[in-house]
Amino acid sequence: MTITHPLGRVGAAVAALLVGLFALFAWSPAAHAAAPPDVSTVLAGWKSNDPLFVQDGAPLSSGDQSGIRDALKNADTKIYAVALPDGTITTNQEAGTYITSLGQALANAGRPKATVAVIDGTTLFAGSSALGRKTSGLAGQIARKATENNPGKPVEVMQDFANRIDAAASGDRKALDDGSAAGGVGGGGGTGLLVILGIAVVGGGGLWIFARRAKRKREEKEAAELAAVKQTVEEDVTKFGEEITALDIDVKMLPQSETSADWQRALDSYERAKNELAATKRAEELRTVTATLEDGRYALACVKARVNKQPLPERLPPCFFNPQHGPSARNVNWAPPGGAPREVPACAADAEAVERGFDPQMREVMVNGERRPYWDAGPAYQPYAYGYYGGFGGGDMLTGMLVGTMLGSAFGGFGHGGYSHGYADGVAAGDSGGDWGGGGGDFGGGGDWGGGGDWGGGGDFGGGDFGGGGDW
Repeated sequence: MTITHPLGRVGAAVAALLVGLFALFAWSPAAHAAAPPDVSTVLAGWKSNDPLFVQDGAPLSSGDQSGIRDALKNADTKIYAVALPDGTITTNQEAGTYITSLGQALANAGRPKATVAVIDGTTLFAGSSALGRKTSGLAGQIARKATENNPGKPVEVMQDFANRIDAAASGDRKALDDGSAAGGVGGGGGTGLLVILGIAVVGGGGLWIFARRAKRKREEKEAAELAAVKQTVEEDVTKFGEEITALDIDVKMLPQSETSADWQRALDSYERAKNELAATKRAEELRTVTATLEDGRYALACVKARVNKQPLPERLPPCFFNPQHGPSARNVNWAPPGGAPREVPACAADAEAVERGFDPQMREVMVNGERRPYWDAGPAYQPYAYGYYGGFGGGDMLTGMLVGTMLGSAFGGFGHGGYSHGYADGVAAGDSGGDWGGGGGDFGGGGDWGGGGDWGGGGDFGGGDFGGGGDW
């Protein structure tokens, strides 16, 4: 029997509920979230002259995909993108690790200068090795501008992003101008996003609920990471204050003219570090605190030298094993468990321990209920390390020290934080600035991994175009 009359109110309500339930289950990030595609698989797609790799389940319509491909292909610089289902990547740290691995694969295949964008649902993450060494956080800022100026329009977002990356690569300061930089290529607009939005509306806001939930979980995770690193920095500030107090009587016994400048500098650094720590709201701000502590510890080392009637110490990086030990005395050859040997700065006591075959005194932090060296605690500790060591050769120094460690992945170049912006809401996850090899950034740590290269493969990372000079 064919029903010819329209649904009544009850029937319509039931239908809407069913559609809503379908939306909840069909589009739930928890239901569909999976690991991002293997790096080699993505690279193979890019090498087939398709700069956009689309994983099954990515919420981009065919029109969106076509428009984004046009935007990428028409860019003056090399830009590669991968589109993922919503919720595949939920934190900046995960995005940083994934983009770094993609960048290293590109470099190994002969493409050391490129930009990588990861589109997770309607969230844009980005990092670049093509923007120069003094463009801290530029790829992240560009991602933010592109998403903020083109809400609800994925094609326009990527057009804007590509145009700004090209401008930045050519040294054009207009790369961060206000207003949309989209146009010239593409089509399809935001049809895929509109379809999803339509389902959410009909289904009683199911998509919106899950988007908010995913965002909340991401924010909770990032807040927990911030709290952990902030606790570590607080311990360093407290330790520094205790050392100042312990030296107070000795300083008072010396002629004031001999110690006043350095002593006051140490005291000022302590007070400033406390204030900076109290004002910290985002993880990347912690690098300012540890940079202040580094300066204060050197001043205190000068005071100690005068108290002990020793020569003033050279301004060297803090002890790698524990920045609380203050300026290093010399470099030693050391290797992390299972890693390759490298030279690291060490205080006199730790240098002697390593040279005699003993373990140095490590700065350990809590990670998931267990204590680990800070360099084995993951990308969340990137700002902590950069504040201490970034002033001594930037990423080139960090490259040599941290390659092969968990923290090393953070300095692959993807700027931690700030690269996450929904097409619709433009909400940032926090921008610390930096591109893995783009120079001077946060995941890039002010430089590159691998002896001056950009993605972390070392050197020029293979040189030349992939496949004997082909242009892919």
